[in-house]
Amino acid sequence: MRSSLSPARLLPPLFASLIALFSASPAFAGGIGLLGTGGMHGDRVYGYTTDPDTGNVKQDVPELQLNANYGTGLDLTLGDRDNRIVGVFRFWYLQDAPQAPPKTGDVYAVRTDSRNVGMFSGGLQWGIVGDPTRLQFTAITLIGSGFLTDDFTEFALGEAGVGGTFNPTRHMQIFAEVTGGIRYRKRVYPTANGTAGVRYLFD
Repeated sequence: MRSSLSPARLLPPLFASLIALFSASPAFAGGIGLLGTGGMHGDRVYGYTTDPDTGNVKQDVPELQLNANYGTGLDLTLGDRDNRIVGVFRFWYLQDAPQAPPKTGDVYAVRTDSRNVGMFSGGLQWGIVGDPTRLQFTAITLIGSGFLTDDFTEFALGEAGVGGTFNPTRHMQIFAEVTGGIRYRKRVYPTANGTAGVRYLFD
């Protein structure tokens, strides 16, 4: 059955956010940039053992794996350059690495190809220590979704972590973060990611 986190439900608020962003006045404060991300996520894989006497197949205990993910996309921020708290919105393409066969069982069902995922998240970046216009250490909280998949396995996403920003010029900002969190589809799976990128600041 297809997840309730369907693209049809998520696209209207995404388009509304973009319209609000790009229809703002020339005094709009914020930024636009590119990001790259990589990390690990939990996968649940199933092995099955065949009884040599009866031929019956029994499901073994599911195995939790940690598999790689990596991607790139667009980063949008809302707020003045000297604000310690700014809104963050991200749209990116993520690729999940193939699953490995479980260690138990003589038959198994795993995803042998990489999985392509369209991602969205939004949240807040919090300045902790330092100057937002130069160098600061930050915390970040994000919620979102893997809302477009090629195998109908959409999921909810929640992340929190720490990082930093550095402004080498008035209109350029470099950022980096390390986050941990969860994916949720029928059950909770752990995830950990590193993200880095560069933003052009409008104000």
